[in-house]
Parts: sequence; C-alpha cells; structure tokens
Amino acid sequence: MAAALDCDIDWQVIRRLVWGNKVKEIVFQRWLQPFIFSEKEPTALIQRAGGPCALLAPLQAFIVKQCLEKKIKDLRSLTQETVQSLLISSICEILALVGRVGKPIVLARVSQEVATAIQDEKDSMDQSTSASKRMKRQEDMDVDVESFHTCLFIQKFETKDNLYSFLEEHYQSVFGTNYDIVAFLYSVILTKGANSIMSEQQDIDETLIDPVHGHGSQSLINLLLTGIATQNVFDGNKDLCGLLLQGIACHGRVGFLSFLECLRYVKVGAYLKEPEYPVWVLGSETHLTVLFSLNMDLVASPTERDDAITAFKKMDDTGSGFIKGDMLGELLSNIGLFSDPEYVSIMKSKLDGDSLGIILMPEFLEEFFPVSDIDSHLQSSFTLFHYNGLSRPGVGDCPQYIKGTAVLLEEAMQHFADKPVLQTLQTKWPTITVDWEGTPHLS
Repeated sequence: MAAALDCDIDWQVIRRLVWGNKVKEIVFQRWLQPFIFSEKEPTALIQRAGGPCALLAPLQAFIVKQCLEKKIKDLRSLTQETVQSLLISSICEILALVGRVGKPIVLARVSQEVATAIQDEKDSMDQSTSASKRMKRQEDMDVDVESFHTCLFIQKFETKDNLYSFLEEHYQSVFGTNYDIVAFLYSVILTKGANSIMSEQQDIDETLIDPVHGHGSQSLINLLLTGIATQNVFDGNKDLCGLLLQGIACHGRVGFLSFLECLRYVKVGAYLKEPEYPVWVLGSETHLTVLFSLNMDLVASPTERDDAITAFKKMDDTGSGFIKGDMLGELLSNIGLFSDPEYVSIMKSKLDGDSLGIILMPEFLEEFFPVSDIDSHLQSSFTLFHYNGLSRPGVGDCPQYIKGTAVLLEEAMQHFADKPVLQTLQTKWPTITVDWEGTPHLS
C-alpha cells in the first residue's frame, strides 16, 4: 500500500481538475456520503444531497446492468451479500473501463480510523461554533483539499479480478465512511490519469465538479459511462472549422438520454441511445436519474429496417423527416439495395407522387421495409423502471423504482411540457407513452 503523497501524483493538478482553484466547504460536504442502499430496493443507491448524482447515477446504471448480465429478474429478493457483490463488480467494471493499457487500476480510499478521526475533529469544532457561524463557514470557507489528499491511501492492482478479490475480502474496512463517493471519484481519476482526462475534455478550464453548485460535468458523466471524458454526446468526431471535436466512439454498455435534447441544446447520438443493455442515465438541467428495463429485446441487434432508418436520418441532417428526391439513389446504395439509375427514377416517381421533389421516410420504409412480425424485434408494449435516488427531506419514504407500462403508438405524440420524463424518452422512442405506477421525477 502506498500513501497519498506519492511523487508520481500531482495533487494540485488533480485538485484543479476536480474542484477548481478554490473549493467551498458546502460543495465538498455534498459529496461526502457512504454507499447506502434503499430499504425498499436492495439494489438502489440513495443520494443524500444534490451534486453526486453524476457519480451515483452511472454507478447505479452499472449495478442494474450487472443484474441483467447475471440474469437476475427479481431485484427485491437479493441478499445483502449479493448486493455488495454487485456494487464491487460495478466499481471494478467502471475502473477497468476508464483504465489505460499497460497501467494499473488505482484504488483510493480513506480508512475507517482516519475517517473517524476527521469526524471527531469536525464534531469538536462544531460544538464550539454557533449554528450561524457554521452555516457561514460552509458557504464561504474554502476547504483545504490538500489536507484531505494526505488522508487518502492508494493501492494499485494489475487486473480487475485482483481488485475484486481485495474489495470482497476487505469490504467492511474499505466502505462505510462518508468518503466512499469521493474516494471512488479519485480512484477513477487516478486510474484514468488527470492529463488524459484534460486532453479528452478539450477545455483546460473545465472542472469535473461545478465549483458553485457542486454538479458533475458532462465530461465526468461520459467518463463513467464510456471511459472517455469528452464533453460531447454525439457519435464519432466532428470537424468544426478545423477544430476536431471528440464524441462517443462506440455503443456504450449502458446509455444516456437527455432532457436538454428536448430543448435543442444537445443531440444525443445512437451510441448512447442504443447501449448494449437496456439501461440509461437520464439527464435534466441539474440532476441525473436512471431508466431501465428487464427486457433485453429493447437492445437486440438492429434489423435491416432499423439500419435503413439510421441511414435515412444521416442524410436527413435537419431532422425534417424527408430527403431530397435526388438523394434516393445514394440512399439505396448506402443500404445495399439496387440503385440502377433507371430503377431509381421509377421509384422516385412512385414515392413522390405529388412531384414535390422530396421523399418522406414513412413512404420510403413502407415501400422497401414494411413492418412485419418477423423482422421487427421491438415490441409495441414493454415494462420500464425509473429511479431517482435523491432522498427528499420530509417525504418520509425511501426512494424506490417506479414501474411503468410503455406503449409505442403508430404516430408520434405531441410533447408535454409538464412531463419531462416522457419528453426525454421520446428522444429515443418518438411514439412512446408510459403509464407509470407513481410519479417519476427528473429533478
């Protein structure tokens, strides 16, 4: 085991990357909590204060993903031992995902003894300080993060399996302090490397945690979900006047949907909308929640019709639902269909009967890829679950999964301004409506 003050670690660089130059105590305190699970949902992590959802929601998504991978259907029947194993597996998976080839996985932690000593010192200070002064201290006082860094213990593991074995054996001594979340955050950063993160961010001034409100950045969310700390959510890379912007490189193991897409601030690409498992982190302006289904058919391999829709949308760069008639030949060629000029001319006349010079997507699909029970893997009705782990004072109920019955209608619905969850889901399933057994919240 190596202590935190390792000559290979530039803690000032890490502090600026995570918190900025100054860290307000109230922001730092929001990120201090152990990993705790809901009494009603054994696999559901609880968030005590606003801010750490940027870490807890992705971790929650991977816990659910682990359940799907292990074919666990009844998430409420699991023992504490099984849930601990799922948490460890998810932590190891994320650290392996962000890891670099030839570099070890790094585990940062605060020992129970050190955590107790820190808390005793804080309690002593609070007893000698009035409530008003304590509040002012939290709002105005800068935290000496360097002192916190000296409390971290650093261990390195060559493989994910080695890390899993260690955490399984030492679970009680590693977890259970108020520094669980922050320690895991530092484990991610040390495993990835601060310089690698800043290079992928492409903005040296961006911090992973907002210094004013304590929210995690999109770079942090993407790092945890995909292993790459890009700010962007589109597929691949884009050239913006000579500046190469890095997006998402491949389909994620879990996905991401954003309410900001409804507001036209971002456009989430297919790599995040169509993950390997039917689990998505949902982003609002200030909070992250989790959506999932136990139905693996939702992420089945795309059919030829699905591929045709994707190809059509790529050519329809304005999202208007049609392409120019002159683009039909190129579209047919792109999806491997017969594209002889004479044939294309005949089909263009057929699909554009009113001679408007455009080809509508529904008419194109009906002609070349009509829906049938054979080639359509997506069911018209399926079950979804939504989870908001933020514990609300005064509500008196533990956070739990909210079940919903989703139905895909024949035509797209209008967006409902008072239903942000539904609006967000419609960025992936335009015709979806959901009957929830409760009220899901994005905030």
